[in-house]
Amino acid sequence: IADKLAEAGTCGALWADWWGFKAEAFDAVQENILIVDRAAGGKGCAIVHSDSPEGIQRMNQEAGKVIGVGRRVGIEITPEHAVRWITGNAARAIGIDDQVGTLERGKMADVVLWNQNPFSVYAKAEKVWIDGALMFDRNDPALQPVSDFTLGQEPL
Repeated sequence: IADKLAEAGTCGALWADWWGFKAEAFDAVQENILIVDRAAGGKGCAIVHSDSPEGIQRMNQEAGKVIGVGRRVGIEITPEHAVRWITGNAARAIGIDDQVGTLERGKMADVVLWNQNPFSVYAKAEKVWIDGALMFDRNDPALQPVSDFTLGQEPL
């Protein structure tokens, strides 16, 4: 149905490699996102999806899995293209791509600066800006996350 989705301008939210754990994932294939993405001559709209609270924290790695599947089947996906699967295409699917989803003047965006290719499992966030404010800087102790586990355990 990938071509029909593309022709209708409908995005598909898909798992990178989950299968068999429930009815709608019973016969999934790892190439699914690539098939939807490349449908109708490249007009497809694929979204890397997760409904897992753990998986949602590493959507960049989920997209990286799809890049790897592409390489194995002879399809090269650029990082610039793959990032759409977790940003712009999701915004498009819910009708807010005029406000968010890509880095453009006039749009709202939270931005992560990675220390290497963000689709690598070894990539670490170096800096994070939320609503234009620097909220995390790996090299600045004042901009580190605070865990409730450590509250009261460090001297003031």
